[in-house]
Amino acid sequence: MTLKMKQVVLLLIYYLSPIVASIIYWFEEPLDSIDMVNNLIHRTGSIIGIFGFIWMCFNIIIQIKLKPIEENFSLDGIIRFHTLMAIIAIILGSLHYPLVRLEREYSSFQIRSGSIGFMIFVGMMILALIFMSNRLIKYKFIEKLRSFASGKKFKYGFNKFLHNMMILGVSVIFIHAIVSNTSNQSILMLGVYTFFFVITFTGWFYHKIIRRFRSNTDPYSFRKASWDTIISENNSELNKEWAFDLIKHNPSLYPCLQCGTCTDMCTISEITKGEYNPRTLILAARSGYKDLVLGGEEIVIWGCTTCNTCEEMCPQNIELTKIFTYLKNQSIILGKVPDYIHDQVKKIYDYAKAIPLQAAIEKRRSQLGLPKVVGPDVNEVQILLRNLGIDKKIGMEIEIEIESKKLKGNKLILES
Repeated sequence: MTLKMKQVVLLLIYYLSPIVASIIYWFEEPLDSIDMVNNLIHRTGSIIGIFGFIWMCFNIIIQIKLKPIEENFSLDGIIRFHTLMAIIAIILGSLHYPLVRLEREYSSFQIRSGSIGFMIFVGMMILALIFMSNRLIKYKFIEKLRSFASGKKFKYGFNKFLHNMMILGVSVIFIHAIVSNTSNQSILMLGVYTFFFVITFTGWFYHKIIRRFRSNTDPYSFRKASWDTIISENNSELNKEWAFDLIKHNPSLYPCLQCGTCTDMCTISEITKGEYNPRTLILAARSGYKDLVLGGEEIVIWGCTTCNTCEEMCPQNIELTKIFTYLKNQSIILGKVPDYIHDQVKKIYDYAKAIPLQAAIEKRRSQLGLPKVVGPDVNEVQILLRNLGIDKKIGMEIEIEIESKKLKGNKLILES
């Protein structure tokens, strides 16, 4: 079976299941021929509730990392689909209550259980948009909330807690469904509700409990690169204050799933067979292993060439290149700069270019009838670099001769 066919089959199961359950409900629910309009409104509300309940059950199944789902859909697609369907399910839940209340009264227990389940889902959705997604990262209050949460140690464990709240919400809605009049009058409908809840709870229990006893406990093992297996011995001490500062300056890091997509897509990581590993770098930095990150081998943080591939492929839209640059700057502050960085800065200082124009290239351009390349103003670049204090930042001694110049505007005038 082709990949496309497998995707179609899985999506058909997702979308047709509530339709089948709704058809069963339609025939099992007694029809009141006297007040047909209100009865149809009630049935519509109930069917909407069935769709919302089953789709929330399936959303839990999606997040337990089943092999057929993980192998046939991209992680980015799964996350977007999971978020969209959760929002749709909550909207359906908000429509369910007013429609079913038009025709008849319900016990206070059934009303309360439905309301509590709905509030759990709404609250969880709000928290998920703040802490588990970067869609709202442009707003300052999101940055502040994430910084506060990080300071209170609400990081990856808190995100897992939010996901676990889904099973609580589904459990409450399941209780709400089985005490309904339809479940009391129809064993078949009671079986339908029970079936979807049981498979959901079984999958969740396996993912959270049973999987821990397996030799491979990584839920993203189907997605990780073959070289993403190197685990270095770690004797570094935790620096929680440094980790908090990292999140404060890079709030997009908060919802990292530890999926390994960054490492899988990284060319340098593939070439070095995991010696440079963006995933382990992110995990070590976020956990607060400052000495391991900044005091280890040069390749640990300087292996990044800022090609932005990892950032483009990250399913959570984490600003990885910005984070790696931040870590490099932290290393520079500590005076730990690779020799080749010294050489490159010196070259830029001397020629105002990272790659100076060579005589062979100039000769070739002349033979091809191309005009001469006008070189940059080296003296101006040197003034800029001195003003930035680049020599002090990287601990490099530069002998310079700057001619006295009167610069226009508000530019600082330097004299040799």
